[in-house]
Amino acid sequence: MENKKWTPSQEENLGIITSVYEFIKELSELQEKTGCPDSFIYDFIGKIQNEWHPKSCYSIVRNTKRKN
Repeated sequence: MENKKWTPSQEENLGIITSVYEFIKELSELQEKTGCPDSFIYDFIGKIQNEWHPKSCYSIVRNTKRKN
């Protein structure tokens, strides 16, 4: 799947993708409640992003589970 360019359907874009995007934007609530700086939020998102890198152990495990 990594070799192919994946594009979401319009239904996925308007459904689950928009829903998850709105959920992620709630990081502003985390910032309001904790008073953390933008740099913390940026680093926090970066740590999550690293878990989805195709060569990360997390990604490898997810893809292995899908194949089985």
